[in-house]
Amino acid sequence: MGDTKGFRNNCKKVILNMNETIDKEIRNENLNLASKEVKRKVSKKNFAEAIKEFISPYHVSTNKYELESASADLTSLPSYHYKFKKNYLASIIVRPADTESLSLLMKKCWELSFPMTIRAAGTSCFSSATPSKGGVIIDMRRINKIINIDPERMTVRVGAGISWLNLIERLSDYGLAPKAYPTSFKTSCVGGFIATPGKAGIGVPKYGTMIDSILSLILVRPDGKIENITKDSKGEISLEDIAGTYGIYGVISEVELSLTSLQTSLEIVGYGFSSLEKAINYYKALMREVPNKPFFLSISERSFEKYSHVNFPEQDWLVWAVYYDNPDNASRSVSEAERLASNLNGVSVDRSYLKEKWRDISDAEVAIGRTSRNLIFQEYWISNDRLLLFYEYYLRRSSKYKFPIATYTISGQQGWSRVKVFGLSDIARTAEFFTVKAFLHDLSKQTFKQGDSLYTIGIVNTFYLLKYRSEFVNQRKELKNKLDPKDLLNSYRIVKARMKYWRISLLFTLAKFLYKIFNLRFK
Repeated sequence: MGDTKGFRNNCKKVILNMNETIDKEIRNENLNLASKEVKRKVSKKNFAEAIKEFISPYHVSTNKYELESASADLTSLPSYHYKFKKNYLASIIVRPADTESLSLLMKKCWELSFPMTIRAAGTSCFSSATPSKGGVIIDMRRINKIINIDPERMTVRVGAGISWLNLIERLSDYGLAPKAYPTSFKTSCVGGFIATPGKAGIGVPKYGTMIDSILSLILVRPDGKIENITKDSKGEISLEDIAGTYGIYGVISEVELSLTSLQTSLEIVGYGFSSLEKAINYYKALMREVPNKPFFLSISERSFEKYSHVNFPEQDWLVWAVYYDNPDNASRSVSEAERLASNLNGVSVDRSYLKEKWRDISDAEVAIGRTSRNLIFQEYWISNDRLLLFYEYYLRRSSKYKFPIATYTISGQQGWSRVKVFGLSDIARTAEFFTVKAFLHDLSKQTFKQGDSLYTIGIVNTFYLLKYRSEFVNQRKELKNKLDPKDLLNSYRIVKARMKYWRISLLFTLAKFLYKIFNLRFK
C-alpha cells in the first residue's frame, strides 16, 4: 500500500509541477500588468471619482466578493480550471444604465488606458467574461429595457443586457416570440448570444442563426464612439464582424430583432437507436427530408441521458425533435418523422419522457454537473457531413479510458451541429483529471484536422485558433488593431492567447502517459 500511495503522490506532483510551469509565465505577465497599472497612477478611487458624473456610486463596486464573483463565468467548472479567476481580478465593477452612460464610461477608460471587460450573465463559459488584464468590468445587465415592440412589423428593439426569459415573457403578451435563442435562455442575455457564436440553439434549425434575426444594433466602440450598424452598413464594422467575436471590436448596447408569431401546436418526437450510424442518418434526415424544419433537434448518447434524467431510454442513442408550428404543419412533420424512423428501425421513446426533456431543456447541463465534483467539457462545431466521422473518433478514444464521459448534440445553422462532450472527474484524482482534459484536447485536434472547429472560444480556446486558423486570426487582428490599438477591450480573445499550444500538448501527453502507467500497475 505504501508503494501505491507513493506512486500516486509522485504522479500528482509531476503533473502539478508541469502545470505550475505552464502557469508561471501567466503569473509573471500578470505582475508586469500590475506594475503598469501602478505607473498609470489610476487608482480605483480616482477612477470612481472620474466617472461619478455619469454613473451613480450605487452602481460602482470595489467589493472584493463581487469582484471575485464577476471575474469569471457562471459555470459549474472548478475555479482550478479557470486560473484567470484567481490571477486576473478586476479592480472595479461599473453598471451603466443606457447607451449614453456606457459610451461616456468607455471613453473615460480609453483616455486613462484602463482595460475593459464586458459582462452580462456570464453563461457562455470558457472564460469568456474573464478580465484578463484586470481593470474594469462593465456589467451590462442594467441596459435591459424593451425600447419598442412593433406588432405590425414584428420587430423589437431592446437593451442588450435583457435576459431572454424576460424578453420571451414580454413578447408573448403581443403574440410574438424570438426566432432563435439559447438553451440557457433562463439566465443568459440577448447581447451575449450575439457576441458568442449564436449559431446553435432553440429555433435555429427552423428560423436561422442569431445574426439572421438582427435588423440593426448599436455598438459602442472601444474609444466610446457610438455606431449604428445594419445589415447594409458599409463602414469599418459589419454585423458579421460582431457576431461570435466576443466583444473585441466594441460593446453591443441595443439590438433590433425580427420576430415570429407564437404558434398553436407543439409536438415532440423521439426515437432510440442502437446503431450510431442510423441515429445520425435519422438526425440528418429530419433536417433534409421533412419540409417543415424542427424548432429544436438533438442527438444524445445514452450516458448523457443517464446522468441528466432519472429515467432514460434503453437504446445507445436518442434523437428527438420539437415541431412548433400550426396544427396542420406540426401533424405532417410528425407523420414524416415517424415514417423516417420506421425505415431506420427506430424505437419510439415514451412521450412523457420527451415532454420532461423539453421542459427541462435549460437545466440539462446543470443536472449532469451534479453527478461530478469537477465537470469538464468542450464544445465542437461539426459539419453534419462529418458528424459520423467525429463520433466514431470519439468512441474509439473514449474506449481507452475508464472515467465517465457523455455527449449530446444540437442542430445549428443549416448543415452544422454543436457537439458538447462532458468528462466527469475529480481534481483529487490528478492524473485522471488531466487525462480527461487531454481526451477533450485530442477531440479538438481531430476537429480541426477534419476541417471543423470549436464552438465556443472565449479565452481558454484561443490558442487552438492560433494553431489551426492563423489566416482567420490575422484577419481579425487587423481590424482589432485598427479599432483598439491599445488592446483595452476584451483582450486575449480570438487574436491573442494566454496559453501556448505546445505547452498544453506536453502537459496532456504526460497526463495520458501517467494515467496509462497507473492503470496498468494498479488495476
